[in-house]
Amino acid sequence: MRRPSLAYNPTSCCSYFSFSFFSFLNFSFQLFLTVRLAVITHAFPPSRHANGKRPYYLAKAFMEAGWEVDVFTSNLGCDSEFEEMLSVEQLRVFRVSDPVVNLLEKLKSISFLYRIGVSAASMFMWPDFYSLWSRRVMKRMKREAEYDRVLAFIFPSSVYLNAKMGFVNDSWTFDLQESVTPQYKVVPRRSPLQKFKLPQLVELEKKALHQAGHVVYTANTNRQSYIKHGLVFAENAEHIPYFYDARVFEQEAPEIAPNFQIVYFGTFDWQGSRSPKVFFNALALFLKNNPNARSKTKFVFYGMWLAEHDVLIDELGLGDVVDIRDAVPYNEYLEKVRSAPVLLLVISVEHNLFMPSKIVDYFGASRPILAFVPNGSEMRQVLEEAGMAEQAVDEADIEGGVKALELLWLRYQSGALGDLASNTEFWSSDVQIPRYVEMLNLGGQ
Repeated sequence: MRRPSLAYNPTSCCSYFSFSFFSFLNFSFQLFLTVRLAVITHAFPPSRHANGKRPYYLAKAFMEAGWEVDVFTSNLGCDSEFEEMLSVEQLRVFRVSDPVVNLLEKLKSISFLYRIGVSAASMFMWPDFYSLWSRRVMKRMKREAEYDRVLAFIFPSSVYLNAKMGFVNDSWTFDLQESVTPQYKVVPRRSPLQKFKLPQLVELEKKALHQAGHVVYTANTNRQSYIKHGLVFAENAEHIPYFYDARVFEQEAPEIAPNFQIVYFGTFDWQGSRSPKVFFNALALFLKNNPNARSKTKFVFYGMWLAEHDVLIDELGLGDVVDIRDAVPYNEYLEKVRSAPVLLLVISVEHNLFMPSKIVDYFGASRPILAFVPNGSEMRQVLEEAGMAEQAVDEADIEGGVKALELLWLRYQSGALGDLASNTEFWSSDVQIPRYVEMLNLGGQ
């Protein structure tokens, strides 16, 4: 994978507020004319959902650049009682409720009921079961203000309904944290309604992206796929990957957690390559080969655990080394990433159009990464370019996983399981946020 040409070189004199001459004039003009930005995102901290981090970083950046920012979001992944993490005059956060999503959130603790609920909602709601929320956001935006720029994050795909209603123009930027219709060609939808209406979704997505001024992709493979299928104009498609918050990771690191811990954040698929099956088999074989490691080894999971995986743990005899915990709030998540002895990354070949947001936080923490990731995939190349692929194996390679665990165990025993030398500056907010600010400064030009 070739990196896109950058307007900013982290090794040069360019800094966070560096801009080209043209955008400097644009920026100077805006000092006298406040720019109003609307951010549409279904997840926003203190939400525990991983998709909330990128909108949070960017909302802060535009606010600090002098823009007035309104965030239209939901309560997804938030505690029942929470306080907004950003509470300043230049930023307003509107939490738009959705009874359908609220009901599904209540069912998450019972996995089979949750799957039934999602399937039922998908059978009757188009283009996804967030469509009621998306329509409510549109109405709320119209009541609040006239916006100079709109930054809309996908997911959910129902945000594209703005184009159907005639709201999207070249002042809009779509940020595709996830792939929509190209991914459905890889993993077809199960709902008969969604399958039947897929051609309409393709046309809706194409209409929205063709009307927007910019379309941003976190994964370059996803960008290339959208261009290939004619869903986006190549000249409007930008690759700006996920980035870690440089300010957070510049702070003094917390004490590393005790013992030989392997830590994972998020969720696993029930079946398929992103299930924990390969990792758990590698862990069981590692402990069989190294019985002296058992009392020191612990796998710690933070996120939404599927009860079906308990069967695998019982079959492999891993109950005493597996610690399942709930997802943690945003700030606590960052602390736990930084204090983890070893970080686990599991990527499926079916998800090559995605960039997991946790990968850049792992980069920022500069902790050892045990990665099960397809050979030749974009994320494998990202790990290699960042100098973080020492313990990366193919997503189905159990033996490779055992060897990686043994190497990490030897380093742990010798006290060398410390911070790593890496080349992760490209994925820092210091590099990527200025590109984003400049892009929206230019609007649809």
